[in-house]
Amino acid sequence: MLRRGAARAEDLVRNPKEFLRLLEVAERRLDRIAAGRLTPLKHDLQTLLRMLHAAGEGRYRELSKKNLLLAAAGIAYLVSPLDVIPDFLPGGFADDAAVVAFVVRRLRGELAAFERWEQGIIDV
Repeated sequence: MLRRGAARAEDLVRNPKEFLRLLEVAERRLDRIAAGRLTPLKHDLQTLLRMLHAAGEGRYRELSKKNLLLAAAGIAYLVSPLDVIPDFLPGGFADDAAVVAFVVRRLRGELAAFERWEQGIIDV
């Protein structure tokens, strides 16, 4: 399953049009989340999506390929209808929240650097 997720992330990163379409799906899904396990992660997930959009459009070039692939795999899992726990079941977002939390923890520094970049603050 991990190997398939890594291969899917590689495919997405190689196809910017498909990658940006996936990000739009994730943004629409995030907009529908009013409460639940993903709510505490919503701000970080929104930042992650903005960062991936900027990277996918070629505007933000500071994201390492390794972290780009990790983030792409996490977003692909989030929007995939084939979850470990289907989203329509009670507690169905628990696996999504765990994956997003893992990705956000791993990319905490990248997200902070991106927010500084967005604000025009340049690291020296």
